[in-house]
Amino acid sequence: MIKRFTLQVVIRIILILASCVLFSYFALNSLWFSTLGVGLVIFLQVMLLIHYVNNTNYSLVKFLDALKNEDYSVYFSPSKKGDSFAKVFDDFNLIIKIFKRNKIEKEAQYKYFKYVLEHVNLGIISIKKEDLYTNESKEEILFLNKAACDILQQPKHKYWHRFANNVPWLVSEIKKTAEGGKTLVDFGDETEKKQLSLETIEIQLLGKTYLIITFQDIRSEIEQKEIEAWHNVIRILAHEMLNSFTPVSSLASTVKSTTEDIEGNLLKVEALDDEDIQDINMAVTTIKKRSDGLLAFVKDYRTISNVPIPILNKTNVKKFLLSIELLMKPSIQEANVSMKLSHIPANATIMADTKLIEQVLINLINNSIHALVGVENPMIKINCAIESDKTVISIDDNGKGIEEKIKNQIFIPFYTTKKNGSGIGLSLSKNIMKKHGGNLLVNSEVGVYSSFSLVFKQ
Repeated sequence: MIKRFTLQVVIRIILILASCVLFSYFALNSLWFSTLGVGLVIFLQVMLLIHYVNNTNYSLVKFLDALKNEDYSVYFSPSKKGDSFAKVFDDFNLIIKIFKRNKIEKEAQYKYFKYVLEHVNLGIISIKKEDLYTNESKEEILFLNKAACDILQQPKHKYWHRFANNVPWLVSEIKKTAEGGKTLVDFGDETEKKQLSLETIEIQLLGKTYLIITFQDIRSEIEQKEIEAWHNVIRILAHEMLNSFTPVSSLASTVKSTTEDIEGNLLKVEALDDEDIQDINMAVTTIKKRSDGLLAFVKDYRTISNVPIPILNKTNVKKFLLSIELLMKPSIQEANVSMKLSHIPANATIMADTKLIEQVLINLINNSIHALVGVENPMIKINCAIESDKTVISIDDNGKGIEEKIKNQIFIPFYTTKKNGSGIGLSLSKNIMKKHGGNLLVNSEVGVYSSFSLVFKQ
């Protein structure tokens, strides 16, 4: 384009100079060609040159403004400017078309990746690193996806300082890993705790430092592991059942061989001596004992694996808990334990199968009674709290508490710390609560207290 522009200007200048020379020649040799005529021709040539340069500059400015402002609707019509501008304008239009296509592709990629990040189950936040250490920073959050808001139960804030003020504990943990790293963070209230796997990544971009903060609630993963543990335990116990049947089968075979002759005919009582009778009695006694144990095991197994579908009815919590208190009164008095219903709102209601929830509460109260043995001033408190999205019934005691290392194992089937316990009570109770669409949570401090919370979703 520059070559074409230069050539046009040179031609214009040559024409002006040639006109000046010719006009000067005729002015000196022709009386009829006046000086005024020469000046007029020169003036016209100069104006044409200025017009040509202005048109060229206008086209250049229009093209550059289109690129600068990303206005890709601009179009240069080659037919309106003649052949000298046709190729130049074609190139202008081609460049604008390429820029427009690149912008559309980049916007499509941006929307695609943003859509992916918005819909993953991983919480993602991106900010400038310097904003992390400025309490009054008014900077906007560069990226905050829906999963992050859902996990932290926060609205989608636009500014970092507002978000940071609502989750100061998260800001504190991010600062610990600001140079890069991972950590586990517990948060939530006493009835619904969560555990986050938090990772912070530092990146340099255009001379500035940014942080990409990712986190995920791994509670669901832990619960999935718990379910897998159920399956593993059941598989092991099934194996043990087979092992138990082996000696039973062997003893039955011994009894059979003792009471038959070589041809397999049944012997008469007179043919049996005292030693044979003792062997038969010992074998039958062992078989009965083993069979009773297997029957008890199968009963427990069926209880865990076949929790009936709850028949939900609207239940007044206070009336229901008063009936539980009356039901457990003999056991409480016998154990010399105090039980108190406190903070039970009169209007508190839950959707529940009262028979199944009664079973859960009886099991939890009995566990508390067991934990209070040998404790001074043993006390069991039953509370109820109504929240915006849930109702929580808590059974608290000031007993021995639960050690941290076994707190995550107490809901596993057949796991027990009691000498004669079956290990199905808490597993069954949690399963019942899951069937209600809620949860059974535990919080404890060794030697101080234990608290089990029945969470019912509204």
